[in-house]
Amino acid sequence: MKMILNSKEDCIESIAKILESASAWRTSLTVRWPDDPRNARAAARLDQLAADASKLTDEQWLELQPFYGWASETWRSSLNQTARQVGFHHRAGDLASFVKALLQNLSLQSSVAA
Repeated sequence: MKMILNSKEDCIESIAKILESASAWRTSLTVRWPDDPRNARAAARLDQLAADASKLTDEQWLELQPFYGWASETWRSSLNQTARQVGFHHRAGDLASFVKALLQNLSLQSSVAA
């Protein structure tokens, strides 16, 4: 069994899994609302972001590191919220813009929790 660490690789895996899950959720919404093209576009963008998660830079990791924890509810909640906003509340055209939006959500949640 792999020991879970709060490492950059674990963070990347966490981001990719949540992005993939959000993509599947957005894809399921295309059935419910077939006339709304935003869900399909958001799903495609989420898939691309999940594929790009492995390109997380050391600088981005250093910014995320204080917030990241495999058991952190704030981390999971902020990551889920940011992923669900892709294509709707923010455009997150690339990994850098997604990380920026994630950091904003993390900062907001952390200040509320304090």
